[in-house]
Amino acid sequence: MRLDELYKFCDDILSSVRRVLHDIASNLEIDYLPKRRWSKLDRKRSRIMIKAIDQCLFERRLMRNLEKFVGGKEYENDFRLLERTI
Repeated sequence: MRLDELYKFCDDILSSVRRVLHDIASNLEIDYLPKRRWSKLDRKRSRIMIKAIDQCLFERRLMRNLEKFVGGKEYENDFRLLERTI
């Protein structure tokens, strides 16, 4: 996955990829990660991808929020979006 291809994936996939990358960057040894030593470059790339994924998820959440705000739709149970608007 490249940085310029993040827009192709849904929020759930990006969140799960972010979680795995965070585990790599934190140098955790978990069963679902490959059993190899991660180099400093791998961990640095993971941190860069985490920042890019966070930014992408934030922009999507912001756009959804603005669409609801401009369109006059109800927020229903999404209070996180409502707090960021106010």
